Amino acid sequence: MNDFRYITAHSDLVNESKELQKTPSLAIDIECENNLHHFGTYISLLQISSEKKNWIIDVLLLKQINPLIEIFEDQKIQKIFHDINFDLRIISHQFSCKVRNFFDTQLAAEFLGKQKISLGSLLKEYFNLEKEEKYQRIDWTRRPLSNKMLLYATQDSAHLLELKRKLELELQEKHRLSWVYEECKYLESLPWEFKEQSHLDISGVKSMTPQQRAVLHALFEARKVLAKEIDRPSFMIFSNKLLITFAKNPPISWKTLPGVHPLVRQRASFFSETVKKSSLENEENARTEHWHLTTEEYQKIKMILEKRNEIAEKLGIKGHLVLKEEQVREMVVTKSLQKLRPWQKELFAKEDINNIIPDLKNDFS
Repeated sequence: MNDFRYITAHSDLVNESKELQKTPSLAIDIECENNLHHFGTYISLLQISSEKKNWIIDVLLLKQINPLIEIFEDQKIQKIFHDINFDLRIISHQFSCKVRNFFDTQLAAEFLGKQKISLGSLLKEYFNLEKEEKYQRIDWTRRPLSNKMLLYATQDSAHLLELKRKLELELQEKHRLSWVYEECKYLESLPWEFKEQSHLDISGVKSMTPQQRAVLHALFEARKVLAKEIDRPSFMIFSNKLLITFAKNPPISWKTLPGVHPLVRQRASFFSETVKKSSLENEENARTEHWHLTTEEYQKIKMILEKRNEIAEKLGIKGHLVLKEEQVREMVVTKSLQKLRPWQKELFAKEDINNIIPDLKNDFS
């Protein structure tokens, strides 16, 4: 099913959306710019597939996709994604909407204990299809898009519905299908905020002095100003490694600086002034909230995590899928099972958790 309808006009989007709104299940994939070729993160294409048709929505040309937002938020229409982690954040950020009723095929593959869970790996395993790697880092903002690029974009969503069916059958055999649906329902309740990289995310920032951190912050923002101005990713102005170096040991002369974008040398006074002003400031390291745990609580957490890992090994899946560490901490500190999903309570009902936390407020039923 490689045929597709390429939507570039709003009137066509409105007409096609009428059919989409009547479809119970839709597979969705995106192609986007993510600070690789240009400045910023934004969706370029939305690929949507039903059982019989494929659509490619040119978001870059259309700008507004209100008919699709209604579909994203429609609880009656199931949306199938592969790895929701990025897709849901960027959709929520760019279109100010919340995707409801979704199924994540990557999560399903994880609950089956698969080691290779990328979409490319699963397409190879189930359909003997090879994804062309050259398109994975291509500039999806360039127009016009070649027919080969459009066919590549269609391939992912075109097979998602059938992939979901195959994974569901295997999950049913292992009695884990309800687990995945419960996890998807829980994930639906999360805010899915999109967070851009900040200077505090850069490796090496924690060991810096308050003054160096202030300079780093100022140079990080100055770099971003230039990147936005020329529509290039920040790393093309100068790398994070150089950014750390400049913050610790500011260049004597920005006019002759090697290894940076020519615009940096042209704006030498801008960067010199940025360093001069920020050097007079201090920025304390942001404090991370930590649980204040007793020795006894640490021991209980360790015991439950060991029990979790035993269960995960028997199931052939990773421990964090069975129970996340934050769930264990919450359980020990609050003595409550409130953060556990029903499938997790059922799984742990047979274990001796009550012996570890004898005063639990809830039971495992």
